[in-house]
Amino acid sequence: MNHNKIAFITCVNDESSYVKSLDYIKKLQVPEGMEVEIIEIKDSLSMTSAYNEAMKKSDSKYKVYLHQDVYIQNPNFINDILNIFKNDANIGLIGMVGAKVIPVSGIWWEDHLKVGKVFDSHRGSIELLNFNEVTELYTEVKAIDGLIMITQYDLPWKEDIFNGWHFYDLSHSIEFAKKGLKVVVPNQQTAWCLHDCGYVNTTNGFEEFRNKFLDNYSKDIFPLVSILIPAYNQTNYLEEALNSALNQSYRNTEIIICDDSTTCDVQNLVNQYMIKSNKIKYISNGGPSGLKGQINIGKCFTAASGEYISYLLHDDLFNSNKIDKMINYFLYDPTLSLITSYRKMINKNGDYLNDNFRTICQYPNDICLTGDEAGRKILFSMINYIGELTTAMFKRKSVDFDIIDYDKYKIYCLSDISLWLKLLRKGNMIYISEPLSKFRIHESQNTYDEIFTFWASIDFFNMIISSYENNVFIKDRQELIESLMAWYKEYAGDLIRFSNKYNNDSKKDAEIMKLRDEYINCHTRFINILLE
Repeated sequence: MNHNKIAFITCVNDESSYVKSLDYIKKLQVPEGMEVEIIEIKDSLSMTSAYNEAMKKSDSKYKVYLHQDVYIQNPNFINDILNIFKNDANIGLIGMVGAKVIPVSGIWWEDHLKVGKVFDSHRGSIELLNFNEVTELYTEVKAIDGLIMITQYDLPWKEDIFNGWHFYDLSHSIEFAKKGLKVVVPNQQTAWCLHDCGYVNTTNGFEEFRNKFLDNYSKDIFPLVSILIPAYNQTNYLEEALNSALNQSYRNTEIIICDDSTTCDVQNLVNQYMIKSNKIKYISNGGPSGLKGQINIGKCFTAASGEYISYLLHDDLFNSNKIDKMINYFLYDPTLSLITSYRKMINKNGDYLNDNFRTICQYPNDICLTGDEAGRKILFSMINYIGELTTAMFKRKSVDFDIIDYDKYKIYCLSDISLWLKLLRKGNMIYISEPLSKFRIHESQNTYDEIFTFWASIDFFNMIISSYENNVFIKDRQELIESLMAWYKEYAGDLIRFSNKYNNDSKKDAEIMKLRDEYINCHTRFINILLE
């Protein structure tokens, strides 16, 4: 390897553009002791095959891979890039523009944090594309654009995968990062290069290679998301749910199914899917775990490995872009602990039902709420506007070990609201206005269990009290009374219905007796607080 040599490598199919590019290269200032090598590759089937061929021909330590229509404007270009490489031996790759974050689409220019500058004609005329400024000598990025890619180490280009003209640049960026080498964009007072590319062609295999890039590199660049499905004794809806999890456009997922079933139906169904996909992990609990499925919810969480968690109840559905949309927000905002969205309601046949969820939320566009704002909205309205477990996604490290109960208070049915409030103590929330999931309404749900709705009032009361005791969401006695009055207005009818049920049902019913004791305790505390 010749450390005093720099090669300019171009894949050529337009001689006139290349001749002009060469004229600019020949005008560059060459540092004393450095030798310039020019390599032209013609009749290539792909950019990667051309670059691999040239790389094998050259013993230059430094290589500049540039498009035939790139004209280097900076006369001190060679010295400037050598200065960057010599500043840090861990820098492997330099580009003029690049992405600080690779969006879930895999399209680098959709990154709103992208950096660098270049004169460019992709909209039909030459204009300066001036992205976020680089204030130091250089800044690290996740990927650079392929108009010009400068290396000081040789890595093979992935021509077995990217045998065309798209996404070879992002692939090479990731390959350098996998080797522990930095990818950077330099500080440019004025743009170093002009790229006279004309209108960008995103039809000639662009989508094919975008999907190849995501298929091959999602695990390297995006966080793992655990989709958790607590299952119990039904497969008709479960099969639809499982398909919606497997068909996510976001690639880096695992699917955990924890099964409370008393039959083998769920296991038999899942086994068929596990033959086709290695994403699925099945856990049999040997029967019901207890608390109407809540313990199973916790078991799913314990089994998960993902940095982010998204529950999918076995009768609900994800839209194919649910994980994509939510993760893209998480990638850009470390203050977020929770993301939710509008969701649609469907019946047992999958038909849409009318609902007032949009009216309740009153968020026609995507919006960010502080954790405090979002939590207070629940506790002062008595409405779970964030949605059921299927609706949201959350950051795993924002959850304490106990995913169900709320502080010292046992939660009997509102495990979703308890979880949202605990997450909102740890960070902020995004509400996405697009419907990203479907919540199924059918007769066998707990929603139709009258005892279940009675327990909901107990849970809400205890979450209000606990929030006040811990000085979160409810900050003073006046706010406590305001929230409790909202609770009483919402659940006073349940108190009456429960009294009738207690009078009519057998006193030998243990759950009824337990409910009675809890109601007596809540009512007594409610009166005492009002009288203080």
